[in-house]
Amino acid sequence: MASDRMIAILALLRGGGALDRGVGGPTEAGAVAAAAALGVDGISAGVGTGPEGVVLSWGQEEVSVELEGLEFTLGQGPGLEAVAAGVPVLVPDLLDAAARWPAFAPAAAELKVRAVFAFPLRIGAISVGALIAHRAEPGPLADDQLADALILAGAVTMFLLHRQTAGPRPAGTPARPLQPDWEQPETYRAEVHQATGMISVQLGVSLAEALARLRAHAYGNDRPIAQVATDVVARRLRFDTPT
Repeated sequence: MASDRMIAILALLRGGGALDRGVGGPTEAGAVAAAAALGVDGISAGVGTGPEGVVLSWGQEEVSVELEGLEFTLGQGPGLEAVAAGVPVLVPDLLDAAARWPAFAPAAAELKVRAVFAFPLRIGAISVGALIAHRAEPGPLADDQLADALILAGAVTMFLLHRQTAGPRPAGTPARPLQPDWEQPETYRAEVHQATGMISVQLGVSLAEALARLRAHAYGNDRPIAQVATDVVARRLRFDTPT
C-alpha cells in the first residue's frame, strides 16, 4: 500500500496543476517530490529497450541526467540491467558493484553517487524502460520506501502507455498537452543510431559491434557518446582510418 505522501504525489502527477509551481519547472518538480518521498537525492525515468539503452523522459535533476548518460555511453548499469531482467536492481553501495559494472561504478562514484535503485517499467511481461533513483549516501531503501518506489514505477508505466497510445487527434481538435511531468525523448539518440550504421559499413561489422566500438571510443576519450556520434555523422571521424 502506498504511503500518504506517495498517494499525494501520484494525485499530483495525474492532475498536474500543482506541479506547475514547482521549483525548476513542471518537469523537474514531480521528480523532486517523488525523490523526497523515497528518501533519495534524485529520480528519473526513461523509455526504450535493447542495446541502445533508455531515453530520459522524466526528471531533469543534473546528476540523474548524467547517470542516464553514463549508462547509455558505457552500455552498462543498473537501469539497463533492470530493463533486461525485468526485475528491480537495488544497489545500496556502488563500491560493492565494481566487478559487476567495471566502467559504470567508478564513473558514478565520480558524480558522488553511492546508492542506485532501478525499477523496470513493465507492461505485462514486457519491460519498456526503467525508473532510477540515486543517493549520495550508501544504504538500502526502507521497506515503506521500496513499496512506494514499486507503486511509482507502475504509475509511471501507465503514464507512458497512455501517451504512447493516445493516437492522432481528430481534425479541428485542440492539441492535447503532455502530462506536465513528461518531456519528449531526447532526439540525439537518432544521431547515435545513424553513426552506428556508418561505423558498421566502414568496418564491415554488425550493428551491435559498431555500437560497442562507438561506446569504447567515447569512453576511451572521455567524451559523451553523442559528441562522438556527431563527429561520425559529420564525417570528421572515421573508424576505418587510423588516428
